[in-house]
Amino acid sequence: MKMPDIKADKILGKIKGSDALGSKQKKPSEKAETTHESRLLFLSILAILVYIIIAWLVVMFTSSESMSLSDLVRGSMGSVFALFFAVIILDTINKRTAKKMKKREERKAIVRHNKIIQPVIDMYLVRKNMVITPNDKTVRKFKIDTKFTIKDMKDMYGPSELISDVGKSKIEVYALYQGKLHDVLTHLVEDVDFSSYSDLCDAAMKYINATSYGASALEAVMGYQSSLTGTKSMKSVVLNMIRDEPENGKFMDAPPALKNVYLVHQLINDQEAALGTYLKLIQDVIREDDKEMGKNTPSEADYE
Repeated sequence: MKMPDIKADKILGKIKGSDALGSKQKKPSEKAETTHESRLLFLSILAILVYIIIAWLVVMFTSSESMSLSDLVRGSMGSVFALFFAVIILDTINKRTAKKMKKREERKAIVRHNKIIQPVIDMYLVRKNMVITPNDKTVRKFKIDTKFTIKDMKDMYGPSELISDVGKSKIEVYALYQGKLHDVLTHLVEDVDFSSYSDLCDAAMKYINATSYGASALEAVMGYQSSLTGTKSMKSVVLNMIRDEPENGKFMDAPPALKNVYLVHQLINDQEAALGTYLKLIQDVIREDDKEMGKNTPSEADYE
C-alpha cells in the first residue's frame, strides 16, 4: 500500500537516492587500490627501459668491435618485447588472483555474519507475522511476503503467543526483534567491503533505512498501550479506529493517531520486501561458497 503522504514520499525518495548513490559511486579503497596497481605496472616498465638503456651503454663503451646504435636496437628488440609481454601477463594474472582472493574473503565474511543474522531473521518473522494476523486466523510463522491491511493488525496489543515472550504484547516483541535484525544487518554492512556482492548490501540497507525511518511511528503505536486520552485508554481508542476503518481506507483520510498505524503497516511491507531480496541473495552466496568448498548446499530454510 502506498500512502499519499508528502513527508512519507520525501522519506522514500531519500532512501532511493541514497541507495542509488551508494551503488554508483566507486569506493575510495577501490580507487586507491587501482591507482596503486597502475603505478606498480608503470614502475615495472620504466625499470625495464632503464635496464635496457644501461645495458646498451655498457655494450657500446666496453665492446672491442664497432657497433652502431641501430645494431644494438635490432638486437635488443626481441628481448624488450618479451619483457614487456611478460610484465603485462604477470600483472594481469596477479590482478585476477588478487580479485578472486578478495571475493573469496568477502564471501567468507558474509557467510560468517549470516550465521548470526539467520536466527534473528527467524525470530523476527514469527513476531512480525503475529502482529499482522488477527486472533481468528492461523499465524503463518515464516511467511515473508504477506498481503494484509491495518484491520488485520487489530490484535497487535494482545499477548504474544510464544512462551519466551511471556508478559509482552505482540507489538512489543515485534519492535524488539525488528530492532535486533536492524543491528545485525548494520554490523554486516559496516564490516564487509561489498566489492563483489553489492546487491546484498543494497538489500540490507533497504531494511536498515526502512526500520530507521519507521522508528518514530512504531514508537508512537507502542506508546498507545499505556497512554490516556481523557478518561479512555489510547489503546482502546486506536483499536476502535482500526475496527471502524473501511477496507479501502486511505492514509490521508485517517485520524492522526491512526496515521501512525498506517506508517507501521508501510514499515512492515518495506521490511518484507528488503528481507525477501536478502534471503534470495544470501542463498546464492552460500551456494557459491559450498560449491568452492566441495560441499552439498543445504536445502533452503522453510520460508513461505
